[in-house]
Amino acid sequence: MRHRLGAFCVCIVMLFTTAGPTVAFQAEVQRYYESMKDICRTGVTPQMTTAWGQAQQALDTARYGGGRDGNNFAGIKSPTEAWLDCLQSPGDGKQ
Repeated sequence: MRHRLGAFCVCIVMLFTTAGPTVAFQAEVQRYYESMKDICRTGVTPQMTTAWGQAQQALDTARYGGGRDGNNFAGIKSPTEAWLDCLQSPGDGKQ
């Protein structure tokens, strides 16, 4: 019984240790994606650029993305790159 309780505690600690950095950057990344929802109509705005910078900084602080720590998340596109995708795709909602 004691061994199971110890193993359970170790699992809980590992869960919080690995989930901590992930939670730290999710708000910034979500804010960035929200700012980008109309980029094909509006083009790049200063708010998008600011949100992108904050999300990038949060990802770097959490050391998440770019192939670090075994994940394959490459990062988020800059607003300019996302806007160029709008120009190159049909049916992109620019109307």
